[in-house]
Amino acid sequence: MLLPPAPAISPPNLPPMLATVAPAELAISSEIAIALQPILSPESALQPQFSPPQLAQAVIPNADGTGTVVTPDGSQIDITGGQLSGDGVNLFHSFQEFGLTAEQVANFIASPEIQNILSSVNGGNASIINGLLQVSGSQANLYLINPAGVIFGPTGAIALTGSFTATTANQLALPSQAIRVQSSTWAI
Repeated sequence: MLLPPAPAISPPNLPPMLATVAPAELAISSEIAIALQPILSPESALQPQFSPPQLAQAVIPNADGTGTVVTPDGSQIDITGGQLSGDGVNLFHSFQEFGLTAEQVANFIASPEIQNILSSVNGGNASIINGLLQVSGSQANLYLINPAGVIFGPTGAIALTGSFTATTANQLALPSQAIRVQSSTWAI
């Protein structure tokens, strides 16, 4: 007596999962951010893939009335302007994005009476520092404040005579005033 053939076994009906992959013709470079393309397939449910972190950023001032001016000159980015505190010892800068590639130098230019340079980054992306942060014209302390994070890469460096503080805080207390870092402006 012959048994009837066994029914075909089919794979489980899994919902497709969204994955992100780089096109095969793109190579990941430490110099550039690569474009990623999302794909939708059942196979991605078995082997999820993740996007690499963005590798390149820019220094973009906020248009919030703070008056921060960013002037690129080759690989050096001069940062001037800003807003002085009432006592004239604190200089405030506001950025939408702030990140440096390995070749770049962010040069904060300040007058000798400035004691603190406070720079907020409010664009929602972490600051990736692979270049050099420096202060010219002053022995000021430099504060880089980004609630989304601050990451120093293997080539990130600091050159200043004052101290340096990087923080993800959204508020900073100075002896003369408390300062809140809001969505895109300083509340002084």
